[in-house]
Amino acid sequence: MASTEQIIKAATELGELIADHPAAKKFADAVQRIREDTDAQRVLNDFNRQVRTIQEKEVKGDPIEVSDKRRLEELQDAVIQSRVLRDFQMVQMDYIDLMRRVDEAMHGPNAPDAEPISGPDVSG
Repeated sequence: MASTEQIIKAATELGELIADHPAAKKFADAVQRIREDTDAQRVLNDFNRQVRTIQEKEVKGDPIEVSDKRRLEELQDAVIQSRVLRDFQMVQMDYIDLMRRVDEAMHGPNAPDAEPISGPDVSG
């Protein structure tokens, strides 16, 4: 049976391997380029804010105005026009794919079936 120390050591080694992978290095570089580009940050923040605004309206059942949709389209265009953000999206997909594959490997055929964890029933 594996000890906690062995698991932590293996996890640390895995983290180091991931950090040394080209996808992780490219992702870190892309994040740094966004940090250095205030225009890209503004566009990304505005885009995310507009997406949240529309999602909140959908959840509340409020109508989504034409102006909301138009603003989202404008921001999508701005994201596409930003080379920094386009590059980020590409390397982000590669990094997410790497992490998905690592997760699948960790939850391979020897992994126990995960049962949903629920707390005690406090409804009364």
